[in-house]
Amino acid sequence: MNNVKSIGIAAASLLGIVLIVGGIKGGQIAAMVQAGENTPVPSETVSTFTAEVQQWPNSYTAMGTVEASEGIVIVAEVAGKVKEIRFKSGEQVKKGTVILVQESGNEQAQLSAAEARLRLAKSNHERLVELRKRNTVSQSELDTAVQQMESAEGDVGDLKATLDKKIVRAPFDGRLGIRQVDLGEDLQVGGEIVSLQATNSVRVNFPVPQFWLVQMTRGLPVEVNVGDGSDATIAGEITAIGAEISSVTRNAIVQSYLQNEKSQLIPGMAVETKVTLSDPQQVLAVPSTAVIYAPFGDTVFVIEAGEKAGTFKARQQFVRLGKARGDFVEIVDGLKAGEVVASAGAFKLLNGQAVTVGTLPTPEFKLEPTPADS
Repeated sequence: MNNVKSIGIAAASLLGIVLIVGGIKGGQIAAMVQAGENTPVPSETVSTFTAEVQQWPNSYTAMGTVEASEGIVIVAEVAGKVKEIRFKSGEQVKKGTVILVQESGNEQAQLSAAEARLRLAKSNHERLVELRKRNTVSQSELDTAVQQMESAEGDVGDLKATLDKKIVRAPFDGRLGIRQVDLGEDLQVGGEIVSLQATNSVRVNFPVPQFWLVQMTRGLPVEVNVGDGSDATIAGEITAIGAEISSVTRNAIVQSYLQNEKSQLIPGMAVETKVTLSDPQQVLAVPSTAVIYAPFGDTVFVIEAGEKAGTFKARQQFVRLGKARGDFVEIVDGLKAGEVVASAGAFKLLNGQAVTVGTLPTPEFKLEPTPADS
């Protein structure tokens, strides 16, 4: 009995201690919560930008491929051993310049024999014509002589054409590539000799999505970056628009013709092309650093006057974005011109938070920024 009484007293004492400690801790927590509610969110320092209407060039940019205005790989039209090579890799040649000669001894001998047969056939034909006038020979004999003469003429013409093909000439002015044959090599029909590219003028082909294609017309100005790391460009214009759109890429090919007197553009190069479509567009723009991108919607923080004079606070505002250009992004909806947004430090803000506008210099935002040299 005494033991039961002692255990009850101990349990009651322990419960009392727990209640006292719990009450003390609960009071402390409540005090901390109340203090937190009464403590204002600390102010954050941000840089600001005033949303403004800008004039954006209405242009389309794409990567294009350079092609020579005329470009082929010169190949052997007839079989034969290489007798002479009359060109050097990479040199400029004029139309008609002989670049290679093939062995033609057999064809020359066959031509001599064919010309002899032709002379005999002509002589025989002339004699039969005179005899036919005197009605000494039949018309069929004369017809046979005509056929033999024309056949001999055909043989001579065929051999002359073959001999002419064994002297390979440049079909147009241009620059030769790397030689693909050697002296004494037995060239077969279609064997590659050298590439010839007319590069004084070039074509640039670039893809255009179907959305942009309706805005493309012949004659629109085109600028092509020469691709040498500088800002140098070559001006041209759209000369042709593809007649169909690829079912795979949904792009059409648009072509521009350019003068290339300095040979800055080489066939096969990838170059940046820029087409100016129409007059500049007016867009409401802010720096892209001012936008908080999120799956549920993109937002900016608008900087407004606080409750006290001289203070500012941030208001989170959903916006609908348009095109991006350089350091800026277009605001289609959700913001008005003249409203001030946080352009740097927006990621650390909360809705309604007090802010301090920084006074330190901020980077300059540009429509066409150029990376600084390292």
